Amino acid sequence: MKRILILFLNLISLTVFAEVITMDLNTATDMASNPVDYSTTFGNGYYDCTDVWDSTYNDGGMHQFIYTNDGHFMLSHLLSLASYGGMSWEGFTLSKVSQDTANVFGCVANGGVAGKGTPYAIGYYSDWVTESLGYSSNIILFDHYYYPEHVYICQNSNTMEAITHGGIFNAKIFDNCDTLSLIISALDSSWQEIESITYYLAVDGKKNNGWEKVSLTTLGKAAGVSFRMTTTDMGSYGANTPMYFALDGLTVNTEHPTNTQDIYTATSTKKRQMIIINSHLTILSEGELYTLFGQRIKKKKKKNSKKFVSFRKLQYLCGKITKILCFFAVINYKPK
Repeated sequence: MKRILILFLNLISLTVFAEVITMDLNTATDMASNPVDYSTTFGNGYYDCTDVWDSTYNDGGMHQFIYTNDGHFMLSHLLSLASYGGMSWEGFTLSKVSQDTANVFGCVANGGVAGKGTPYAIGYYSDWVTESLGYSSNIILFDHYYYPEHVYICQNSNTMEAITHGGIFNAKIFDNCDTLSLIISALDSSWQEIESITYYLAVDGKKNNGWEKVSLTTLGKAAGVSFRMTTTDMGSYGANTPMYFALDGLTVNTEHPTNTQDIYTATSTKKRQMIIINSHLTILSEGELYTLFGQRIKKKKKKNSKKFVSFRKLQYLCGKITKILCFFAVINYKPK
């Protein structure tokens, strides 16, 4: 009886003490633990680096990753180690650009999720570097395996200018047939993609115009996440669309978020309901059952239909069982 009680209490503690960690860009450092500094005067036009990480074009070894939250999150930067004399970069950099311009280091929200002038990450996706390395130029690694919960995504200012007004190199103005996609994937320990979702920065004539919360719960357990971009505006040498996006507020959980009642995906606002069938937590959506990893559960024809137990009723039953186990533990307790 005592073993059963201990096991039951341990199971409860796994849920109670789950830790939720949100990426805080105010804690950002390079790989040598030097705090991130922002440029005060540098460049002009589309590539003005004022209020941008001053090592954006530095391809030194200590700048391959940006660390935040004491190393819980590691954002890739110039994994190619090729800035071509300080003229090029890829991966992520940090920005506080708040001007409403077409700057490649800006976002249409003019600041992070916390408000105007607060830091946010700018991602520049390089298809060429991705093909050369064998993994995305834009990855965020974790210090442990975590369950990604959500991330905030915003349109980059330069990208918005290109797809709305054109005039940036060979980029065309988007019409209703064009799409700009951000593919977010869970990574294993070898940096290989294992599960993916697609978020549309532009689709069906609509464009992202501010911070949007994108659910990552279907990605499952991951050693990190990667970001890739695709566009319908392609030329002889690759994408004509500027392949930039803004990111903030990446949040992960040490345990799978099984106590969440409602789940939303990046490509749908339709409500899901979590239910329990035969001791397994599943998601009911539009009459179909799915696992927590987004896999559809095939229905089996049986004479007796399964009974659905509501989450609230399960909590009630767990409370009753806990009281019974505690009662038996007390009456069986023998002082040494």
